[in-house]
Amino acid sequence: CAPMAELIQFPCPACDAVLRLPLARAGWQGGCPRCGREIIAPSPQLGIGARLAPEEADLPFADMPPPPPSAPAAVDREPPAPVAEEKPVRLDPVREIPRPTAAARESRAPDHHRPVLVLSVLLSSVVSLVAGYLLGVRSDWLIARTPFPELPEIPTATVQPVKPAPAPVLVKPVTAPAPEATEPAPAEAAPATEKASSVAEAALRAFLDAPDWTARSAYVLSRERVSPLMESYAREHPDGPTPITSLSVESSYTAPGSGETVFVFKVTTERVPTGFHVPVAETKDGWLVDWESFVEFRDDRFRLFAEGPADHTGRFHLLVRKPNAEQAVGTENEHFTTFLVEPPLPDRQRLAYVRKGSDPHTKLNAATAGDLFTAPVLELAKRTTPDGKSYLEITRIVAGDWLPDVP
Repeated sequence: CAPMAELIQFPCPACDAVLRLPLARAGWQGGCPRCGREIIAPSPQLGIGARLAPEEADLPFADMPPPPPSAPAAVDREPPAPVAEEKPVRLDPVREIPRPTAAARESRAPDHHRPVLVLSVLLSSVVSLVAGYLLGVRSDWLIARTPFPELPEIPTATVQPVKPAPAPVLVKPVTAPAPEATEPAPAEAAPATEKASSVAEAALRAFLDAPDWTARSAYVLSRERVSPLMESYAREHPDGPTPITSLSVESSYTAPGSGETVFVFKVTTERVPTGFHVPVAETKDGWLVDWESFVEFRDDRFRLFAEGPADHTGRFHLLVRKPNAEQAVGTENEHFTTFLVEPPLPDRQRLAYVRKGSDPHTKLNAATAGDLFTAPVLELAKRTTPDGKSYLEITRIVAGDWLPDVP
């Protein structure tokens, strides 16, 4: 039989209905069969969970109407095959049994001869019975009185003693044979360890409950590089525990470089009720949290950057795809082309410009071919046009995906 396609299972971001899709449809957009909301399926290879589809793009130059919904695909149905007619079964006519003729009836023996025939049969049976009985008695008399011949004596075989073989003369001294190598006894099975996701969740909760950045730095990936960033961030933003309303495992994958397991948790807070994703990776030092993506999603830093003042730069985890024909009208020229960028949060989609022929343009154009999307870490710059309108420009691709660096 054909191998079963691999499936991904995830909850609907709108109604929490459990949905299943083939792994080949990871990242596809469609309506939830339960609530009807447009959602985007998770991409386990990129570490991205399920999310609500954006309703409309925020165009800096023109308001664009949403694309018309596509017509439902026609269902091909084959007409049923005609039912084959059954041929009637022919039965041969029953032949009548022939009746005896008058000659056959006359050839039968007359009824007055029957007693003589029966008496002859009985007399023959009695004679045979008496003869058989006498023959049996005679045979028993012969068997009982015939003596059996004496059995001959069987001579006993004499065993000749075997002379011992002469002892061999040793030229070299006898050495004890080397002991055979034996495999070590298998160690006793280790007791069942705690579920990996539970250990990762415990590390994430300790990270969230830490009173300040110094205590929190014990649970972060790339501690030596990230600790100075945490200290600088704490000077400009309130530091302390992060209260949450819910926490659950969204997906898991294996880190390409180290082969370690990475769990992606969905964390919900009062400030972000739709939730955001936090990667927790297994390392030689235990389970550690990706602080950079956590603080970016928790504090909604992309929205603050896009709505903030110009002449600033920043790095962001974004979903990137090409705009459709209507969205791209009036946004391109001989120097720039555009892409739609958004974090995994609702109503955050923006139009970003990139210089044609640049390295970011070449890579993003190839990654989004065929209406696909990609999930890189981008460096953006906030610019201003001569007439005073602001826009976002993609200046560099920091990383090709969101996967954290797992040592």
